[in-house]
Amino acid sequence: MNRFNFLLLLVSMSAAALAQEKVGDKWVDNKLSFKVIDQSVKTNGELYVCVADTVTNNCIENLKTGFKVKVYDAEGSLIWEGIGSGRAKGLKIPKALPTASYITITAFKPYVTNKTTGNYIHQDKPISIKYNL
Repeated sequence: MNRFNFLLLLVSMSAAALAQEKVGDKWVDNKLSFKVIDQSVKTNGELYVCVADTVTNNCIENLKTGFKVKVYDAEGSLIWEGIGSGRAKGLKIPKALPTASYITITAFKPYVTNKTTGNYIHQDKPISIKYNL
């Protein structure tokens, strides 16, 4: 890794770390969301997501949370739903969904877990996104 990339990595990690604040006995960060890294829902039934900082739009590799996924067609009808544990970035849908129009991803709980420390980082509400395919 060259020096510029290393410096950029350190700056982005520092920015993400500063977003957390201690409120009472809890760590809180309301600048987190899901980010779709890659997807082939229509052709292969695959979806890759991470927890990301909304300011930098970068994945935060040591954060995880379980989530619900719902896939809708163009009329807004639910065509598939499932869950992801958050331990892996990938989620395999049993079959390709060629009529899929958009997906929603919503965390089960209003916190994410730091995989390194085991600490919860709380949000005011469970993180969620709507992603157009």
